[in-house]
Amino acid sequence: MTQALVFFDLDYTLLNDAKQVPPENLAAIRALVANDCLPILCTGKNYWEVADLSAQTGIDTLVCANGADLYIRGEHVSQQPIGRPQLRRLLKAAAEADLPVAMFNEDTVVLDRATAATKEEFAMMHQPQPAVDPAFYLKAPVCMCLLFIADEPANAAQVAAFTAAFPELTFYRNGPFALDVVAHGMTKGAGIAQLQARPEFAGVKTFAFGDGNNDLPMFAQVDVAVAMGNALPNVLAAADYVTADYLHGGIPKALAHFGLIAGE
Repeated sequence: MTQALVFFDLDYTLLNDAKQVPPENLAAIRALVANDCLPILCTGKNYWEVADLSAQTGIDTLVCANGADLYIRGEHVSQQPIGRPQLRRLLKAAAEADLPVAMFNEDTVVLDRATAATKEEFAMMHQPQPAVDPAFYLKAPVCMCLLFIADEPANAAQVAAFTAAFPELTFYRNGPFALDVVAHGMTKGAGIAQLQARPEFAGVKTFAFGDGNNDLPMFAQVDVAVAMGNALPNVLAAADYVTADYLHGGIPKALAHFGLIAGE
């Protein structure tokens, strides 16, 4: 029987600055599995972006695309893409504002157009700049988008205008160059709720580790929310427990604190 579900955000939580899982975190994951706990990647990234990480860690239960794409023990069990009418409106409004958009699904990402901002964003994510195909959303599902509005005070009104104009979408700020965009109600918390509703996980205690704004719905959904020491102030305030930062063993220290793995 599964003893606990343990959800991990990736950047600045499970991964180091080289986007790798440090040895102490790999060891902690193996110890969780040995103790009949189920580690789960819970991320704004899409399946193709974390497939290698899944193979490396052995974690094959995944909440991807901020809750819009769910995999359980390697099986793709649900997907909640953004509707085509909403995407058509979003792309039109973004083009009128001279803002590029990236469209993601479980297999790939494409841009409606390439700019210096898109090049910077994908370089930061250690990915090549994607192909350009403005009509991609007509051919394949789109689970999430990036709307390229930089995180600058001068852009606050523009962010507010998009949020107000698209109540059927949810916008998250997770990076300096762009906003994450998903269907309304799609959050990490919504993805976790789908797992909790499954009979095999009924009554299983849940833990979550995170650091950023899109981790707040995850924190609200689980029994125990653990903020990394490097988390944003509002994330620290929402946590049940604050551990060390992502570069100093925060994950194994907290897992040991809660008795999910043995301490040093």
